[in-house]
Amino acid sequence: MEYIGKRISIKRKENEISIVIISLKEKAKNILLTIYLALWSLSGIIVFSQYLLIPDRDTKLALLVWMAFWAYFEYKIFKAYMWRKFGVEKIKLRNGSFLYKRDRAGKGKVKEYQFDFIKELRLVVPKENSFFENINNSYWVIAGEKLAFDYNGREIKFGIQLDEADAKALLKLISKEVK
Repeated sequence: MEYIGKRISIKRKENEISIVIISLKEKAKNILLTIYLALWSLSGIIVFSQYLLIPDRDTKLALLVWMAFWAYFEYKIFKAYMWRKFGVEKIKLRNGSFLYKRDRAGKGKVKEYQFDFIKELRLVVPKENSFFENINNSYWVIAGEKLAFDYNGREIKFGIQLDEADAKALLKLISKEVK
């Protein structure tokens, strides 16, 4: 088994290369994310319990709207928590196919891309001082892909929050195999 940096492992077999990129893990931030998830969940439970006691229809409607936003962000926080705890990106290059899966504790869908239709494999160039770029590179979201390619008119991104040296090394390896 070979390694690129601290997060990327490569296993070569006959006619196949398996690449595993583990999610970025920082102990202090994981603790904060766990506390955030617990407190967010607790706040939703408290508000929902009060919803049942309120007789006023307008107040109930306002709480329903709040609970819809709460449920959305509960889902997003839980997803980020699961990604940081169990997430890996799995890439297999075999028989002219690029197989990609974002795996969270064994869950995720494998997407297949044929080498013949992969165009312009590249590093994702961040925009300077972009608000959304800063959000995508934050620890609290599952985003910040560093590599991309065009496939049938769509941009496919992968390599979540890799540092620049690891992204370049991975790009070199995949480019060599795709061509």
